[in-house]
Amino acid sequence: MLWESSTVSLVYYEVGNVVWRECFLLKRIIPKEATKLLKSIFAMLQAMDVAVLEDEELGSAILNMAGRLNITYYDAVYLIEAQRLNKTLVTDDEKLAKAAKSVGVKTLTSRTLCH
Repeated sequence: MLWESSTVSLVYYEVGNVVWRECFLLKRIIPKEATKLLKSIFAMLQAMDVAVLEDEELGSAILNMAGRLNITYYDAVYLIEAQRLNKTLVTDDEKLAKAAKSVGVKTLTSRTLCH
């Protein structure tokens, strides 16, 4: 199955933060593994369409959606992009999934994708 995948540039920082947390806070992986994991994920992301927030009008729309739905600006970025491209949002965040449903954006969890 071929998946057309897209995301927002924020994902690089979010992935980096998760890997940092697993390595340095939770000590579940060693730095060498963390570096290898980050490199692999970044390579995968390079195959995706990655949107960059460059438009003040879009920034305002994100801010308004975040306020209206009581979600973070970060979460609203993903939600606006899914809505704008008419894509399914993949999230394990229940609050974000509920917000997505309220604006007509379909969601899947990572667990759904793995089965």
